[in-house]
Amino acid sequence: MIREYIHHRHTGLDKGFRPRGLEVTRLEGFSDAVFAFTLTLLMVSLEVPRTFPELTRTIRGFPGFAVCFFFILQVWFKHCEYFRRYGLQDGPTKWLNSALLFVVLF
Repeated sequence: MIREYIHHRHTGLDKGFRPRGLEVTRLEGFSDAVFAFTLTLLMVSLEVPRTFPELTRTIRGFPGFAVCFFFILQVWFKHCEYFRRYGLQDGPTKWLNSALLFVVLF
């Protein structure tokens, strides 16, 4: 009872909904790694400016970077919530998850 209260409080799941469990599956772990790699690629794609004009050009691109970062995080949050709620490991879910990860990486 206390564990469920703490889990609901920290995950933000709806009241009255019991999560499938607290352990991370291989599919979730792989998906988390893909999201982390995607965010890393987003960061690495920025070049270090060497002159002031390059710095101003980089700063002008920051809002677009922030929006992309925010959207990727939102998809990851929803993905995590989905697998906390349902935890499906069947064939169609794996294929749809793979398609989602492909789109996120692209």
